[in-house]
Amino acid sequence: MSTDKRELLSLIQQFFLERGVVIPDEKLPSYDFMAAGSLDSFEVLSLIMHIEMHCQISIPAELLLDKNNAEIGNLVDAILGLA
Repeated sequence: MSTDKRELLSLIQQFFLERGVVIPDEKLPSYDFMAAGSLDSFEVLSLIMHIEMHCQISIPAELLLDKNNAEIGNLVDAILGLA
């Protein structure tokens, strides 16, 4: 995976934007998409598949079960930690 943190944050931000959820750059890392109810369970899976295809990695289910990863910055750090 040759994706850096900024690129992955941008990819996720664009995913949300395409679904009508506008997240300002400064709030993106701390944005909790589960608490905000921005994505339903199908959309969470779509987000993960989108990241997997873009980064050419496999994201384990355990990563999604960690409630800390509902914050985008934590999710990005966890994904980058897989490499």
